[in-house]
Amino acid sequence: MLEVKKDRPAKERSDPTTAQYVDRKEREGRPITLQIDDRPPLVVEDERAYQMLWELIDRIETIEAVREGLREVEEGRTIPLEELDRRLKRKHGIPG
Repeated sequence: MLEVKKDRPAKERSDPTTAQYVDRKEREGRPITLQIDDRPPLVVEDERAYQMLWELIDRIETIEAVREGLREVEEGRTIPLEELDRRLKRKHGIPG
């Protein structure tokens, strides 16, 4: 990960420009971490990697929800569909 800090000594003409950081990031495919003094860092990531991250999070959350549902079935904490239908109709006054 490339780190850029504000408090490092400036070097005339040898400090990379923003465009050079972006070029390096695109070439290496890694995020850039920007940090000013002791503040929390800011990570610059490209759109494709960011989208992939959200897709992975969504996939992990879905897998966990399925696992939780399977645990509930194994523990017998479910009711048959017909029973659920009967309860909902009664609760909402729907003729059965």
